[in-house]
Amino acid sequence: MLKFLTLTFLFLTANLFAQDLTATQKIPKSGLPGTDFTIETTVNKASVNGFIKFFQELPEGFTASEIESKGGAFTFIDGGAKIVWISPPSDELFTIRYKITIKGGTSGMKKLPGKISYINKNERKQFDLPDVSIMIGAQNAPVKKEIPVTNPVPLATTTAIATNATTTPITKSTSSSSSAAKETITKEVEKETIIGLPEKVPSTSPPSTLGKTYRVQIGAFSTKPKIDGVYEITTLVLENSITKYFTGNFSIYEDAVKRRKEMAEKGFNGSFIVSFENGKIVK
Repeated sequence: MLKFLTLTFLFLTANLFAQDLTATQKIPKSGLPGTDFTIETTVNKASVNGFIKFFQELPEGFTASEIESKGGAFTFIDGGAKIVWISPPSDELFTIRYKITIKGGTSGMKKLPGKISYINKNERKQFDLPDVSIMIGAQNAPVKKEIPVTNPVPLATTTAIATNATTTPITKSTSSSSSAAKETITKEVEKETIIGLPEKVPSTSPPSTLGKTYRVQIGAFSTKPKIDGVYEITTLVLENSITKYFTGNFSIYEDAVKRRKEMAEKGFNGSFIVSFENGKIVK
């Protein structure tokens, strides 16, 4: 009788302190179109030793590929990343990882809901992963006063501007009936930066041109983006540290239209044409 009561007590105690499965995730807060990032999920399986299925729903424009599944069967299916274990890893605590690739042209706040289904003591259960969102692109970034690329130069003045100089003397010759005089005018010239480009891609920078020209803006970013295959790139840094990226410098509008079409074909669907007047953006 005493032995029966002891066994009953041990059985009830084991069930009382039995734990269910839990999990935590590491997901970046932001990403850029055309880049990759890694999702890391740490699972505490507790006393679960049977079937486990991990599933994370992915928004449109996201694809997933396996990095580490801890013996599970990984698939990218039904709009999400799925890993199935018939028998889970022997370790009570284990970590899985997979890579997310963001398609070019994807932008905005994206949700990544997820769940882990499992069977414990012949009972089907589910653990819902914490709600997580990731911002793709530089949407809703505050835009402040722009720093002009160049200041307009009077047409009557003969100028000689040195590339990447902070200040450049500009001389103007005048004549009078008494004698000839020389007047030196000092003018601030803003720099245009050229980002590092892939090999075999020309890294020429369109010069600041008098008159009206057109460039194609491919994006505005707070960090350096991945824009392989884009040439004739210039940038404009705003006071809030957001950087605008342009390609080309055309005097004919139709040429800018062709370049914008090329950018759309490369995945930059949000690119658009910006007008410049004597090196300054005009509305």
